[in-house]
Amino acid sequence: MYFQSKVMQVQSLNLGRLLAKKKQQTISVLPDFYLDIIIDPKISYKKLMTEIDHIYSRGGGNLLGTSIQLIPGGNGCNVARVLTSLGASTTFLTETSPFGKVLIEYYLHSFNINTVITTSGTISSSVILEIPTGDSNRSNVMMSDAGSLANFNSSKLNLQQWQILKTSNAIAITNAANLQMENLVEHILTNVPSSTVVSIDFSDLTPHIYRIDAFRNKILSHSTKAPTIIVGNENELPCLAGNSNLKPKKAAKNLSDEFPEIIFGLHESKQAQVWKNGEQLAEKACFNVKVIKKVTGAGDAWHAGFLFAVQQDLSLEDATIFANAVAGYYISSNDNPTVAKIIEFMNKTSLY
Repeated sequence: MYFQSKVMQVQSLNLGRLLAKKKQQTISVLPDFYLDIIIDPKISYKKLMTEIDHIYSRGGGNLLGTSIQLIPGGNGCNVARVLTSLGASTTFLTETSPFGKVLIEYYLHSFNINTVITTSGTISSSVILEIPTGDSNRSNVMMSDAGSLANFNSSKLNLQQWQILKTSNAIAITNAANLQMENLVEHILTNVPSSTVVSIDFSDLTPHIYRIDAFRNKILSHSTKAPTIIVGNENELPCLAGNSNLKPKKAAKNLSDEFPEIIFGLHESKQAQVWKNGEQLAEKACFNVKVIKKVTGAGDAWHAGFLFAVQQDLSLEDATIFANAVAGYYISSNDNPTVAKIIEFMNKTSLY
């Protein structure tokens, strides 16, 4: 443990030096903002299922003792907030309802995030159960209504939004709950400069297995410009590789063999790996933290941390370490993850 601590102190010192003079970067993020209703039942999964069964059997009732939070959510919203906290100049692009616009501006403007929003749609929302797992962590079960984001395609982007995309250094696109994601990404890849970094998080692909071929053929194999980065967890990358039974590491390798131009970031609860051109370029342990905030959004924090670090010209190994730290800090602190706070966190937090 002493050796591990010393190694991490050296790594954090090196990262601190590399990030001391942050390169100004403009990043656009789109399209999903959700109003998230986070429910912590305060009991184990087994007891929760028993209680729900009793309530259902007697014709309905109330489960007391839960805690409920209303927070801004959605993969895109989470990524935008973390990027801005780290120091990126971030613009969030989306479509919602007039009420959704009020919520987005209320939640995001305090972070100094620029928003360019059209209001011809309907708001997106989620109810999220965060259930204790017994090992100081939690597992989340989400029930979501994508609203008009279910059909957010390239034609929904107005001229101002297109201009912002074309002049951004990087673009983060999130969430396959958007049933028009193929169209959206295809047109963005076709119309932005070849130098633009495009990072994609498909999020949970289990309900979208029937679309995997389209994702692979229209996005990963795009004829004009391949995405720069694809990130996903231990469930998402096997789905994207075409076989949900694959081990995550094997899925990441297979994807990087098939699509050698793309960087694949695999983030799990205890480690993260980065692959490109069939080679594993990084494998780093995550930080061992106590979850005091929420597990929902940890992958988004990793995505934001990795993209930010890559845009700061860090190596893929250093970017992976930094992303792990951002994700660990995000779920174990109520503070915004600034670079200085992340470096301090790395100095005092052990690894798995």
